[in-house]
Amino acid sequence: MRNFPLFPDQASSFAGQVDTLYAVLIGLSLLFGGVLPFIILFLMVRYHRSNKAADRLNQVHSNLALELTWSGIPLLLVMGVFFWGAFLYVHIRTPPQQTLEVYVIGKQWMWHAQHPNGKRENNELHVPINRPVRLIMTSQDVIHSFYIPAFRVKQDVLPGRYTSLWFEATRPGEYHLFCAEYCGTEHSLMVGRVVALSLADYERWLVTPGEVILPDGSSGAAGAPPVLVPAAGDPMALVGEQLFTNLGCAGCHRMDGAGIGPSLQGLYGSQERMSDGAVVTADENYLRTSILNPGAQIVAGYQNVMPSYAGQLSEDQVNQLIAYIKSLSDGGASSGSGAATSGGSGAATGGAGEAPPFDAALAAQGQQVFANLGCAGCHRSDGAGIGPALEGLYNTEQRMADGSVVIADEAYIIESIRNSAARIAEGYQPVMPVYGNQLSDDQVRQLVEYIKSLGD
Repeated sequence: MRNFPLFPDQASSFAGQVDTLYAVLIGLSLLFGGVLPFIILFLMVRYHRSNKAADRLNQVHSNLALELTWSGIPLLLVMGVFFWGAFLYVHIRTPPQQTLEVYVIGKQWMWHAQHPNGKRENNELHVPINRPVRLIMTSQDVIHSFYIPAFRVKQDVLPGRYTSLWFEATRPGEYHLFCAEYCGTEHSLMVGRVVALSLADYERWLVTPGEVILPDGSSGAAGAPPVLVPAAGDPMALVGEQLFTNLGCAGCHRMDGAGIGPSLQGLYGSQERMSDGAVVTADENYLRTSILNPGAQIVAGYQNVMPSYAGQLSEDQVNQLIAYIKSLSDGGASSGSGAATSGGSGAATGGAGEAPPFDAALAAQGQQVFANLGCAGCHRSDGAGIGPALEGLYNTEQRMADGSVVIADEAYIIESIRNSAARIAEGYQPVMPVYGNQLSDDQVRQLVEYIKSLGD
């Protein structure tokens, strides 16, 4: 039986809870479906009319205590299982506030995943352990179902809309990934693996070169095989911002709210009133509908003038646009440390114990870039991350792994972003991705101003 386990591995934070509930259901089923029928059979034989030895003189016609017992105990058991299952379901369906978000596209017959920093993979999903991961999924063709038995999670993946699931892997290893919904002739081949890694190994994997097949990528020739492209790419939010600019969206959706379309600043996760009086939550599905079918829901106070991009944008591009829109909202940041300093474009100053002079507007933009790149997962404010905390870093002396001491000025911070392996802080490993030319000079300046704003 060692090579034929009855249950898959328990490799997620709620796998044990699901199995315990399942075991209780099996036990109750065996009790009521297996034991009680034999008791009934015994009584039928024991008191059959052919059995003259049975005592029928002291028959009991009513026993309230007995009737309440055999009615009350099953009621309590059934209601206990009901509420237990309901609370567990709500837990499984409600992701934590701070999650690592990965976009997944299903197609016949392949899974395609893209991580926030742009890294892509086919039929594999690499995730860090002990960190909640939320998958935002859609299908490019028919209904699929994303199923990881070891994590006890399964979710249908539908064309034309987003569905999501979350989990927190607890054990490093490789686990099966299946499509659990019949999706065509090669459904049985739509399999893959989930690779759970330590956070340090996951960060190293994110910058590992490789090649993937895009969900809509082909050579263009009829019947030709799909084209392999580099697995690494620009961060999704940054690509989405470029696409947003290239499509001319910024002309209508001005950040100051003066455009003919609503401002997208802080939109994600907010409550929006429509022209028909309805109030909707601006989640991923709302954003998707607004891009592909903008006339379906018109925001109160605006006209139906936005063109439809249905058929003009790939699923990849829609995902990137949504990642960018989410980055404009506090609710869209995966996690962050410190609060953005409010203020105009002038420099903010502080006294003793406060942040050094910095540009508040650039610092606010830098905080968004910091969140989009997932930096807060490593540079935790409590110092418990795999990278050093950034609070109070600017202009302080820092000891390097080679024993040298440097001043963490602007030049040092810029070098640490562009070429993180150049100088490693003492006590830390060289696991930070090298961003090189992936970030523009403006974005690097914004990050520097944000780090300066973190003060002491």
